Amino acid sequence: MNIRGKTLHVKYAWIDGKIEENVSISVDESGKIVEINKKVFEDNVHLSNHLLVPGFVNTHSHAFHRHLRGKSEIGKSAADTFWKWRDNMYGLVAEVTKEKIYQYCLSTFKEMINAGITTVGEFHYVHHSEQKFDLDQSVIQAAIDSGIRIVLLQTLYERAGFDNPAVHPVQERFISSYEDFIENLEILRKRQEHPRVQIGVAAHSARAVPFENIKRLFEFANGEKIPFHIHLEEQPKEILDCQKWIGQKQGPSDILLSQMQLNEYFTAVHATFTPANNMLQFSKLGANVSICPCTEGYLGDGIPRINENLKISFGTDCNNRICFLEEMRWACFSQQMLNNSRSVCGLSPEKLLQCATIDGARALSLSSTTGSLEIGKYFDAVSFSLDSPLFANSFADTLIDSLVLSAGNREISHVFVAGVDRKT
Repeated sequence: MNIRGKTLHVKYAWIDGKIEENVSISVDESGKIVEINKKVFEDNVHLSNHLLVPGFVNTHSHAFHRHLRGKSEIGKSAADTFWKWRDNMYGLVAEVTKEKIYQYCLSTFKEMINAGITTVGEFHYVHHSEQKFDLDQSVIQAAIDSGIRIVLLQTLYERAGFDNPAVHPVQERFISSYEDFIENLEILRKRQEHPRVQIGVAAHSARAVPFENIKRLFEFANGEKIPFHIHLEEQPKEILDCQKWIGQKQGPSDILLSQMQLNEYFTAVHATFTPANNMLQFSKLGANVSICPCTEGYLGDGIPRINENLKISFGTDCNNRICFLEEMRWACFSQQMLNNSRSVCGLSPEKLLQCATIDGARALSLSSTTGSLEIGKYFDAVSFSLDSPLFANSFADTLIDSLVLSAGNREISHVFVAGVDRKT
């Protein structure tokens, strides 16, 4: 279904933080919303018994990880820690090629679309195959061919640990100098002309990038007004290794807060063991935190210490299970279990939907492009069939509660990216 140059009529739509009934949305030939509740075009499309919400924004993904499905080894000693699982993951890319990474990403991005994800922030660090950085364009092409909107978070990876230990052979596919990275980044940015492709940057982690280059890269991103992401304190070992290396009781988040002027372009990924006081500082500075509840449970990481004012978004990370509604509710459920309370950080169904859409767009510097159903933004949206028995007895004031806390991928009927239904 293509609704470009048409007016869509839907029974319910989530607009400006609330459900509106009997909504019409007019979409121009570029896929942008030009009017709401005012007919512009003669061609009409009707979704008479549907709920329409903004497309979900996935702020943290490693698309190739999806192809480790069936190899969790959960409950066994072979992969009982994050670090052992990481070694298994390395095996997946030991002999990666441009065609393999393309196929890995294409299948994952298509599955994301079927889960209502219209935008992905792909945290891409597997750069090299036969030549330096020859894998990067394959990831972008997979996104273009799948129909998803992508922010390629081009990721700097310089070393194997704080004290520069010997590099794992597979890590050679990740590693570059800061100078080579920036040179390639500029080439990559100039090459991109597709309207659904944007380029951001990431420092893989404080383990993999020295603090001085984390700061340099963030300042570069800030100057260019593009997103900067970093894996931060996902595991206690990162904090302990950092403290041992610098000889002080400071973790990576302490150092970043002391050395950098964090703002809305900064996103900490996971922050599972980041101290609560530092999370409060993130919220005061307007920084973002991307949490990945299903992956953090799958890998046995832990539960982050969030606060009510923190700008939170969600990611599918290892992509073992791609269901953004599950990410939303497990973000809520894990916090409730951690705090023995059913009211934590204001995580209502409505706020969870905001985190999955508007706040996700903010973390990818796409606030003017997507994340809400507004005039001037692309029509990136997900429709849910209300014919499903799951929505029986749900009315306007209970629909979002039913959607976020009860629904799944099977209730999704259409997934629009820039006005084109990409669901398969």
